[in-house]
Amino acid sequence: MKKIVVVILTVFISQFCRAQFGYLKKADLEKFKDTRTVVVLFNDSSYNASIKSAVEKYWNFTGTIFAYDTGLKQYNKPEFSFLVFSKGKGSKIKAKVCSSEQDFNGLQVLKKFKRRATKDELVARAFCSNKIDTDNWAAETIRGVQMLTNYFNYAVEAKGELTPSNYPSDKSQMLNKKLLVPEKVLLMKGKEDAAAILDGEVEEVPREDIEKNIVNQDQSSMYYFYSFDEKDCNKLVLTSEKSELMYFTTDSPENCSCVAKDLKAMKSAKVKANK
Repeated sequence: MKKIVVVILTVFISQFCRAQFGYLKKADLEKFKDTRTVVVLFNDSSYNASIKSAVEKYWNFTGTIFAYDTGLKQYNKPEFSFLVFSKGKGSKIKAKVCSSEQDFNGLQVLKKFKRRATKDELVARAFCSNKIDTDNWAAETIRGVQMLTNYFNYAVEAKGELTPSNYPSDKSQMLNKKLLVPEKVLLMKGKEDAAAILDGEVEEVPREDIEKNIVNQDQSSMYYFYSFDEKDCNKLVLTSEKSELMYFTTDSPENCSCVAKDLKAMKSAKVKANK
């Protein structure tokens, strides 16, 4: 079976999702690759330690340097790009980080540093949880950095421009991985059975268990994750190892649960991958 690299913008062909992750045109990617990415640090020791570790282990597309948000004026030049954390409007995150004019919660790569990023400055994005405490930062930054790295490394090799309808996905990885869903997020109605619908193992676990798998880069599991903004709930399934995106769709902000529709779509993708 031909194996295709999974990328951050993976969507099912039948779905045209409203969210965007990458904002550079194909012609601009090489220019971006030549920049040096400034990893912006804030007055939060947990975030700083976690983002440093994640970047040092998993970022490989550009060179990097670390600098605090109070000393970035010298870097606002074309030869630099910036990796920042943007806090969404409905997020419960105590760290004083950046924000975005287009409501977004997660890591953002920018052409120019701005505390409130405009769309013109965006290069790429990776979703993070809307609630992050001290103990959550390690897993959140690992996933975000890996997703961005996956996207950049795939995008530079892609033929033509990347759109939601032409992103390939190696969904065969779902065939032998258990799906972990955070407690109280799996919503089945009546006699619906998650494992039967997916035709695979499904287990509800504490968020902490999923985070341990991310930190430990567990090869046997994938997990359900969501991040919401003003307009959408972005629903994803990722592998614990390498944060490869198996499933992505959007729903209304109040509908973030993992439901039968999501499991059926994943099952359909598994069937096609197994042919």
